[in-house]
This record gives sequence, structure tokens and C-alpha cells, in this order.
Amino acid sequence: MRIGAKTMNRSWCGRPLAICAVGIAVAVATLAALVSAADFSASDALMLRLMSTHNVPGAALALIKDGSIVLEKGYGFRDLAAHAPVTTATLFNIGSISKSFTALGVAQLVDQHQVDLDAPVIRYIPDLRLSDPQATQAVTLRRLLSHTSGLPPDEQWPQQVPATRDGIVSEFASMPITAQPGTRFQYCSRCIVLAAYVLERITSQSWEAYTRTHIFAPLGMTIASFGPLGLEQAPDRAQPYRHDGVLGQVPIPWGRLQYLEPLGPGGGIDASVDEMARYALLQLDDGTMFGHRILSTQMMAELHRPEIVVGVDWTPAARAENLHYALGWFTADGPGAHLIYHNGGNPGFRARIVLVPSSKEGVVVLTNGESKPFIETTTQSLLDQRLP
Repeated sequence: MRIGAKTMNRSWCGRPLAICAVGIAVAVATLAALVSAADFSASDALMLRLMSTHNVPGAALALIKDGSIVLEKGYGFRDLAAHAPVTTATLFNIGSISKSFTALGVAQLVDQHQVDLDAPVIRYIPDLRLSDPQATQAVTLRRLLSHTSGLPPDEQWPQQVPATRDGIVSEFASMPITAQPGTRFQYCSRCIVLAAYVLERITSQSWEAYTRTHIFAPLGMTIASFGPLGLEQAPDRAQPYRHDGVLGQVPIPWGRLQYLEPLGPGGGIDASVDEMARYALLQLDDGTMFGHRILSTQMMAELHRPEIVVGVDWTPAARAENLHYALGWFTADGPGAHLIYHNGGNPGFRARIVLVPSSKEGVVVLTNGESKPFIETTTQSLLDQRLP
């Protein structure tokens, strides 16, 4: 397997200080004593071994230590037919990590006193209709962003996603309220779309336009995009694959991802590992980037504060200690550290970002395969290597 790589010792502002190539398309930088070359060799070996084990065609990795990006690297292929390697600029769909971007956008509006997290959403969308009129007064932005609105989880919504965002919002009128608002975690991607719909009403912009202007641009996310069209149009983009026991790696048609256009706020962002590393730095530095404040310290803390216990009936809960959902983020207790994280998954893509606020460490893994065990095992193993 070929490794297309870039290893960096970066300053806080994100400019590479040293890059040099070693071996077959592997770049190893001169590192300021933060992390040794041996540590990177261990990371390389881990990634390649697990990619082979879990049939992952391509992956990108970023490591953050002490509030600085110390490693960015591509492994394997973004396109098997073209033998095109993954680079640190390759676009991947990041799936449900997009939810944290939507929460960040809403939080910016809170900072500007344009919305209140605890006001009924109907204040901002007067024409919103729910199946239970009483619930209309109880559904707030906080509850939408923390999956505690009382609306049902993803698996209980129609499998066919409406073609427009307006169509998604119209579905709410016929969906039952399955829990008292504020009392139960029920993972609901369409609820994130409704929160984004509020943002669109308040700002008179599409969620995409707002996100590009107020989040992507300040972070220097110049190639980040949205949905399958954003991937198709990018020259350096990952082709999604599913692994078949007989046929091997099978390309997934872009049409399979078309539902991400209306559902974008819940899972449609496309980004490179370099851009996601900067996004991780923003989260770890309490809302500043390049010396500019993007979100107040208070609102960043609000996004990360646990809102609701994730019950044991939710399958992944069995593998995490003290698992909660905050606003666009999961929180849990790892070995010796409190974690903030999120996974992302759509056909042909899996992604994971894990942050350790106490030590300003983080791991980002993006892939163009469908192995959830790969992203979970790699992030956990890499954190075990980095944490004292």
C-alpha cells in the first residue's frame, strides 16, 4: 500500500515550518521535541496495519499535541482506479461531524443575541407545525442540538429523505413525539436540519452560505464544500467505496449520497484532514483562530457541556464511560481524560474526531471506506500512545 504523506511541525497559526520527503512518498519533518520520529513510525505502522485488517482503501490522519498540529498524513488511495494517493488536501465527507458545525453556527447567533437556545423554535419559525401542539412550546434550539426534543430517532423517520430542506421541515407535522422534551436522548439528524432552518430564517442565508462565510473562511477552510456535488467537483477528492467479500472494493455512485443535499446540516460537509485539524484547534482553544475570536469562550463551553445521558439502549453507549451528548458533540470519560468527540458515517465514508481539552490533544481520522471499527480502533490506539 502506498503512503501519500505530509508530516508537519506547525506553529499555532497553522503554517508549516518544515516538510521534507523520505522514502516512497512518505514525508517526515524536523520536529521540535514534541513528538519523536519513532512516535510517527508507530502511527504509520498502526494506520497501515488496521487499514489492511479492515479493508480501508484510503485514510487521512491528523494529530494534535499541546495545542499544535504535529502530524498530518495521507495513507492509501483516494481513487483506486486512478492509483491516486490520499493527500492532506483530499476532500472526504465527514458525515455527522457536520452537526457540530451547525451547532457552532447557532452558537454564533446566540453570541450576537439573535437567538436564544432556550426559546421555543416556533418563535423563529412561526409556521412550524408539530403533531403535538403542546410540544411546539417545548422544542428549543438546545433540545434540537442535543437530540432531546422528544422527536423520534433517525430510524423511525421515513427512509426517503425529501429533496428539499423545506420538505424535511414539513415532515415534522406528522412525526409523533415519542418522549417528553428534555428527558431522553434520541439521535435525530432531521432535528439538526430544523436548527439550521432557524439559522437560515434569522440570517436570510442558506446554511451552506452562512457556514462558508462565518466558519470555513475564518478557519482557512478554502476547499471545504457540501454534499456529493462538492466532492464531484473537487480535483482532489476521495472516491467512496464499500468492501465486498467477493468483488473487493466497489465504488459507490455519487447518486447514493444525493440525500445529503437537503440533509447537509446533519451530515453533508466535505473537508480535508488539514482543514479538520484547524477545526479541532478552534475547539481546543475555546473559540479563537489566527488571533481572531470566532465564538465566545462561554458559548464554546456551552457547546461542550454535557446535556443528556446517552442511555444504554443506544448501542455505542455500551463502549463508553459516562457517555453524554452536549450540543453537536458526544462527551465521555476515557482512560485518564475527559473526551469530546463525534463520528461521521455515510455510504463509502467514515470519520472521527476526538478531542482532549485538558491536554489540548486531538486525533482526526477520515476514510473512504465503511469500517467503523477502523476509525474507533485507530483513534483510541493513537490517544493511548499520546496520553501520558
